[in-house]
Amino acid sequence: MELKGSRTEDVLRKALNAELRQSFEYRYFAGMARQAGLQQVAEIFEATAANELEHARHEYEFLGGAGNSLENVRQAVSNEHDQVLKFYPQAAETAEQEGFTEIAEFFRRIVDVEEKHEKNFQELLHGIEKETEFEGRTVGHSSVEMAQLMLPEQANPAGFVHGGELMKMMDNAAGVVAARHAHSNVVTARVEDIVFQSPVRVGSVVFVKARLVFASRSSMVIRVDLEMEHISLEKGHDGQEHRVPAMTANFVMVAVDEQGKASAVPKLILLTEEEERLFAAAEEGYKARKK
Repeated sequence: MELKGSRTEDVLRKALNAELRQSFEYRYFAGMARQAGLQQVAEIFEATAANELEHARHEYEFLGGAGNSLENVRQAVSNEHDQVLKFYPQAAETAEQEGFTEIAEFFRRIVDVEEKHEKNFQELLHGIEKETEFEGRTVGHSSVEMAQLMLPEQANPAGFVHGGELMKMMDNAAGVVAARHAHSNVVTARVEDIVFQSPVRVGSVVFVKARLVFASRSSMVIRVDLEMEHISLEKGHDGQEHRVPAMTANFVMVAVDEQGKASAVPKLILLTEEEERLFAAAEEGYKARKK
């Protein structure tokens, strides 16, 4: 099927851009809905966004799709390099000349992030070409979300779930994250910055989200957030279920070998500004503990 130069090719490109924009907008709208406590609205926006992205995938494939993985990584290196050297510096200069200082500073910050993206893709490309393994694992590689219904035997006579039960769930989630990153046995070294935000009642569904925020030679810091949701008739004034933050904590885990001695873990690959920020904050705590 030869589309080159046809009106259909032009229509497909316009449709692709429209679907991608709608997918982004609906995900953004979903985030706003969650903040407003409109869970069902958020879910519909998210499901629709995923469907729009599926439409975009088909349109992209009609337009020729992409090459093999080696070609794709090479293209990614080229894309990031162009953004670092040309697009965002020029964008920052344009915004500065027109007096949009905040936007100019935003574009300059993006340059630093895109440089890291380019470096990651260059290392990937080198590994593929040399047939060597890429060192390190991303935050997303090991992140987990677990859910559990709270039962009467986990609570006190007043119906509030014991803090120890919640801590056990959080420790388990942190251990899964650490083990998935290290690919070895792990032990809990310490728990820091524990914050109890809301009591959890029997009958609530508890969601535990855990992700790696820092890794040194053998120790890892896992951020764990615990939320609860009532599944009984106790809903908000809008009739929606609400997830309520209940606890947060940072778990310091250490990788150990079969003899119980500390062992090295892969480096943590940081891809976003938030990951950089969390890593820097956890690194400060790590250095303070070392002192």
